[in-house]
Amino acid sequence: MTDTLLICGIGSGMDRSLARVKEMGVRVLVVTDRITERVRRSADIYLEADPDDFTGVLSVIRAERPGRISGVMTLGYDNPPVVARLAAELGCPGVPVEVADLCTLKDRRIAALDRAGLPVPRFAVATTADAALAALDRVGLPAVVKPSDRTGSLGVAKLDAPGTAREPVERALALSPTGRVVVEEYLTGTEHTVAGFAVDGRLRVTGFADREYGEKERFFPHFFEGGDTLPSVLDEAQRAEVVRTVQRGVDALGLTTAVVNTDILRTPDGRVYLLEITCRLTGARIATEIMPLATGVDPLPNAVRLALGRPLAQEELRPTRDRAVVQRYLPADGGTVEWVGDLAELARTPGVHDVFWGLDLAPGTVLPPYRGGDEVLAGAITSGPDTAAAEALATRVLSRLPLRLSDRRPAAPAPVP
Repeated sequence: MTDTLLICGIGSGMDRSLARVKEMGVRVLVVTDRITERVRRSADIYLEADPDDFTGVLSVIRAERPGRISGVMTLGYDNPPVVARLAAELGCPGVPVEVADLCTLKDRRIAALDRAGLPVPRFAVATTADAALAALDRVGLPAVVKPSDRTGSLGVAKLDAPGTAREPVERALALSPTGRVVVEEYLTGTEHTVAGFAVDGRLRVTGFADREYGEKERFFPHFFEGGDTLPSVLDEAQRAEVVRTVQRGVDALGLTTAVVNTDILRTPDGRVYLLEITCRLTGARIATEIMPLATGVDPLPNAVRLALGRPLAQEELRPTRDRAVVQRYLPADGGTVEWVGDLAELARTPGVHDVFWGLDLAPGTVLPPYRGGDEVLAGAITSGPDTAAAEALATRVLSRLPLRLSDRRPAAPAPVP
């Protein structure tokens, strides 16, 4: 009997990987709130529901009656608690619910890492604006406020002075379904993504990328992440130290058998902080396309095997190449679309893996002001003989987008650090 794999939630651009899942000989059942043309072409069954709503997802599945489901996973969508609950309800392999919650809820996660003695920023948890502002005396300024139970940088903002902190704190509280925020010490340094699998508690790394934050405060108080870069600027010893920190996080959170995705910050004096660790594939096509382009290690088939309770193919974890690959984003920041053209010609440029729109664009579309990672206007994935050449190509491609905007306000200058 063919196994049925439930994919609950698809991150931005990750629907491109559905066809490869189908090629593994599984029956693909997709539940998403955005049914794209790729989903229609690649899924055996597709259902519309909010991937963050466990009850709603379970309801549409039971109404469809798709037969026995053998595994549950997400494609880069940040909803491990829902995936874990579905796996438990449907009798599938999966991360324990309490571990998925611990990896996703920011207040629980940072407290657990702190208790385990891992390096984390100074932090406080608050349920009111007054409590969050009072916590700034302990955490210090500058600081960062984050809704405890939101993903994708929604509601995340920098706090640089007591007099201007209340508004972003209140917004973060309003965005939190449980009314909880984390206030953290603001750290500076290089940031990195480590992706892999925990197998019997041992971390097997599948990718190590640098996160591009050259214009991090361009849209202050919100943060702009400009993309990802491989290979890393860190040397072998520095990377090994980062991986050791991630392994400690895997141990602290009880990730014995799981996909692992992390966000690491390394300060200029060499201290390594674990900012985030969760149990899902790295999104935004990083784990499924960008890292494989650079190293040849494709974690997607093994993520499917893990969801189905099958053993990993160890040979697929070994790098087969070392190529410079970058992804770069162009942020949306207001304006109205007057004209939008086809990206096909740009995509055929030598060295370009893909160039894509981050938003659905048509004449008359009003672009939002930038407030976080969801407001990406366009992006490019490119390769070259080295990272500088790959980045220059991405910059060149993004400067030639077939797009004309009107009423675009000029970008505000970033504050002086």
